[in-house]
Amino acid sequence: MTRKQFLLIGMAGGVALGQQKSTQPLDAGSAAATARLQAVIDSDPLLRAMYEELNRAKVLRTLGQEPYYIELTVDDAETFGVSATLGSAFAPNRARLRPVRALIRVGTPQFDNTNSIFSDYYSGSRFDSGVLPQDNDLAALRHALWLSLDRAYKTASEAIGRKQAAVRGVTSNENLADFWPSPGKVQLDDVRATRIDDEGWKARVKALSGLFLAYPEITSSNVEYQFSGGISYVLTSDGSAVRVAEQIAMMTVRASRQTPDGTVVYDGLCQASLDPAQFPDDAALRLSVEGVARNVSALAGAPVGESYTGPVLFAGAASAQVFGEVFGSHLGVVRRLVSEPGRNMPMPASEFDGRIGSRVLPDWMELVDDPTLTEYKKRPLAGHYHADLEGVFPAPLTLVEKGVLKALLTTRQPVKGMTASNGHARLYSGFGVKSARISNLFVRAAKVESDAQLKTRLLDMIKQQGKPYGMIVRKMDFPSAGAVEELRRIIARGGRSGGGRPVSTPVLAYKVFPDGREELVRGMNFRSLSTRAFRDIVAAGDQEHQFDFIENGAPLALMGAGNFIVGCSVVAPSVLFEELELEPGNEDRPKPPVVPPPPFGE
Repeated sequence: MTRKQFLLIGMAGGVALGQQKSTQPLDAGSAAATARLQAVIDSDPLLRAMYEELNRAKVLRTLGQEPYYIELTVDDAETFGVSATLGSAFAPNRARLRPVRALIRVGTPQFDNTNSIFSDYYSGSRFDSGVLPQDNDLAALRHALWLSLDRAYKTASEAIGRKQAAVRGVTSNENLADFWPSPGKVQLDDVRATRIDDEGWKARVKALSGLFLAYPEITSSNVEYQFSGGISYVLTSDGSAVRVAEQIAMMTVRASRQTPDGTVVYDGLCQASLDPAQFPDDAALRLSVEGVARNVSALAGAPVGESYTGPVLFAGAASAQVFGEVFGSHLGVVRRLVSEPGRNMPMPASEFDGRIGSRVLPDWMELVDDPTLTEYKKRPLAGHYHADLEGVFPAPLTLVEKGVLKALLTTRQPVKGMTASNGHARLYSGFGVKSARISNLFVRAAKVESDAQLKTRLLDMIKQQGKPYGMIVRKMDFPSAGAVEELRRIIARGGRSGGGRPVSTPVLAYKVFPDGREELVRGMNFRSLSTRAFRDIVAAGDQEHQFDFIENGAPLALMGAGNFIVGCSVVAPSVLFEELELEPGNEDRPKPPVVPPPPFGE
């Protein structure tokens, strides 16, 4: 239950979600798997069309290149979305979606048409629409799939020629294959459709957005609910066949205002659940929305922070956020694309590339990613899924053991230090490959202290170092609730301070003075916060904090960005860093509105 389609403009709509009776995956080729596949093919026109066209495509060789791997994925999804501001709702959006993605690999697993700047480029005419008919007419479905596979084959044949020409003119030290084999598995669940309460959610969103009426100084606010559910299909030529029901619901809240000096302060939240029935109740949602409003008001009255170097405590959910953002973004290695001279495409490098066996955390900490769990301590997890986008079934994976990096999140694209896919292909990234992402990431510490002891430890450290104060971060802007302009400023700021991937800003950052008094400050940014800083964690709390979020592949997982999303969860204790750097922003500030806002009421 991970991947869902959303339209970028306004939230795509729809009303049905898939429920399923789950079955255990079977080894492809076994008698049980063959019987199960045949039974489902006979009853499911969409799967039958996919199966028949994939088998027909195996004989493609007209252009001199014979496919060695074919992959078809289809999401049969219905979506619903509604947003509101100041108690007034916008028109709900509903849609029925059947996107199809066809991938064909030609050449050999050692060298094929993928991972090149030409992998997705086809110079001919495109006759396929990228979507399937909504009616289960076998002839119409097969026709659309035939066109998709035809273009995929032509694209692959053209791409491998250009890739071969490109590598002849360069010398590379990266002697890696292009594709890992994976044993085929079959999981074809029985699914049925239920309905979501459209009108009920519209009323809830309106009521929640109306809470901002009590904060007239807030210039912009919005509450948005999105849901997508249905059936996901994956069929591959090496025997994997997956049909599972998937659904995801999320509610995003954003609010912002300008301070007298022109600075825009903002806050937001994103509630995510794989089961709408397990969404927080109205009372909990009200508290969350009111918390955003109070944070924005408090930030507007807070002083601007100063440059700081010293110990920093990430308390509560902020610790899970920083692990999910900083650590999680580097656990999946992205390989350099094959390109022509002068046409290089910059790719975000992973700080863990080639570092298997290196110490990345204190020796009393470990990291485990477990997509198989649906809940933890009776609380639902957002990162559960059955199979990834390549039909590979995941298992619990120890990433860091006693502080040492033992494994990376992998897809079927080979990377240094690993030997096979571990089923973490969760996002489409183009160029014929997928991106690896965390699912349910657990940060565990063997040595723990209470929250009060952590704060005492922080105060002792600043006294020993002669610092006038320390810093506590209680909330990060991740996923980011800022505007696209703010994201551009963060990326530019990161380039000026040493490059690397951008890191979100702390929303709630507090100066902590030696007497224990705390003062909220605003406008602070981390300077060069990378995975290397995590080796210097000096203490961890004894309470675990769960943070669920939506990953969309955009920088800072910017809310509303991307057209393909997955749910993720991070469970982590509070952590104390020995030394981090923060600095105030110095960008130009927009001018406030010329005319004051209209009154909210009589």
